[in-house]
Amino acid sequence: MKDPAVKRKTKDSEQYSKELVLGILLTIAILDHTRLFFHYWNTNPGNLESTTPLLFFTRFISHFFAPTVFFITGTYLFIWSKAKSKRQVCYGLLRLALLLISTELVVNNFLWTFDPFYRTIGLFIIGALGLSIGLLAFLQFLPEKFLLVLSLLFLIAHHLLDGIPVTGKSPASVIWYILHQQKYIPSGEYLFIVNYTIIPWFALLSLGYTTGYLYRRKWLLATGIVLTCLFFILRGMNWYGDPKPWIRQETFTKTVLSFFSVTKYPASLDFICITLGPMFIVLHCIEGLQNKLTDFFVTFGSAPMFTYLLSTLVIHLAAMINMELTGGSWSALLITPDSYQQGNVLSDYGYPLGTVYLLWLLFLFMLYGCCKFYHSFSSKRTV
Repeated sequence: MKDPAVKRKTKDSEQYSKELVLGILLTIAILDHTRLFFHYWNTNPGNLESTTPLLFFTRFISHFFAPTVFFITGTYLFIWSKAKSKRQVCYGLLRLALLLISTELVVNNFLWTFDPFYRTIGLFIIGALGLSIGLLAFLQFLPEKFLLVLSLLFLIAHHLLDGIPVTGKSPASVIWYILHQQKYIPSGEYLFIVNYTIIPWFALLSLGYTTGYLYRRKWLLATGIVLTCLFFILRGMNWYGDPKPWIRQETFTKTVLSFFSVTKYPASLDFICITLGPMFIVLHCIEGLQNKLTDFFVTFGSAPMFTYLLSTLVIHLAAMINMELTGGSWSALLITPDSYQQGNVLSDYGYPLGTVYLLWLLFLFMLYGCCKFYHSFSSKRTV
């Protein structure tokens, strides 16, 4: 029987570095989720009139998680597909897509709301990843170079669609929302949320898939530098790359925040450049790095779905228990469409950001123990 730590040490440096980056970014995503449930309710970190540099930064660094997940998933799918026929790849991707979409609708939506009536249904990262993989199942039949060019075109040119706003609840409108336009769709007592629009997120997944054979340490550094520089050029010119241009503010600090306030929903070209660029540079720098600290993060990154879902459960449950212990009602944190409205029962709920960071550290160590147990249990089943 092999110890999970020994198994990790036998991994090639490329896989280890990917899991390390995923682990680091998962811990940052957990910080942002802790902020959502424990900081002052309905606070918008991107509102320059009310935000602080630390609050803005706390949200901004979480942006790196989703693009990294989509791109690295694409590279994993490329490696998995190499020994299979196109038809086998198609069936395998469709099964994975169905599993992810089901997980989003049944599990992830419940963990975010704890509402047994599912009155809030969202298309978030897991569902968007599933839809993107389902689309890849069919488009992978295209020649690789053509699919690569198509993916780049999606990323670069999707802002040309920004001028086509759609309203209503017709099937065609809903399809458009899923493809390109973030939308909150109220319907009676239900609320449907489309956050992760498919065009740019599929392009990221497809880029990882079509450039899998190019994945080299030197390539990562060069691409990372190019993307980071491209962000500063595009953002500095302020005419293309993000639907929300930056504006000179009354203070230098707020001007900097405005400059880096890029659009995630839908993912803008500026957003992709400033997240993927530094991530590639980090992947280049950490390859071959391994010690107790990196093993700590790899424990999270080697089981990202388990870590993500468990962390959401732990954070939401802890918030409900805290609400009950501090004189409120745990049912206030059953998230419904009313929870998104200003002036709701949660308007006076929340803690300073320093408290959020302390809670985040507590959650990390709790989750670390659970993830270690999960790895130990899963390794016993495979021996």
